Amino acid sequence: MFEASFPLGDFTGITREVWGEVQLDPENFPTVRGSAGVNPASFKTGIDGRDRDLGKTLEVDRYPEIRFTLREVRASFPSLADRVDTHLSIEGELSIRGVTRPVTLTGRAQLREGRVWVRGEGTLKMTDYGIPPPKKFFLSVGDPIRVSFDALLAPKSE
Repeated sequence: MFEASFPLGDFTGITREVWGEVQLDPENFPTVRGSAGVNPASFKTGIDGRDRDLGKTLEVDRYPEIRFTLREVRASFPSLADRVDTHLSIEGELSIRGVTRPVTLTGRAQLREGRVWVRGEGTLKMTDYGIPPPKKFFLSVGDPIRVSFDALLAPKSE
């Protein structure tokens, strides 16, 4: 999900079309490895015209994937507990429209019925990825956008 500011009204883009693989041990949580991706064409903002403009801005035909590659997780506790938050600093590399930059997200994780629930967020600038903020009626979308995710990770066998 992302949240963007615009003088005529802030907006949100969301997708549920996420894929990836994560390797982790809930008993030794900071040793997490993995990556996740999303097709930027799947983002929906609630307005079809804005969705088409977003697709053009992100050049979804040329760059059909946004990818996050996990590099390091620092956790407030070394292991996860059932329904108890462990606060996280999540470092990795984010690739958007052919540009890869380091990013740090904040988050939290906990065990939920044998699965790992993790939520995180951070702020990034579109211009850091070579994306000029979109304009409409001579007004620009704000360059910093807030990105977030909410995932329930299940073992590969499920």
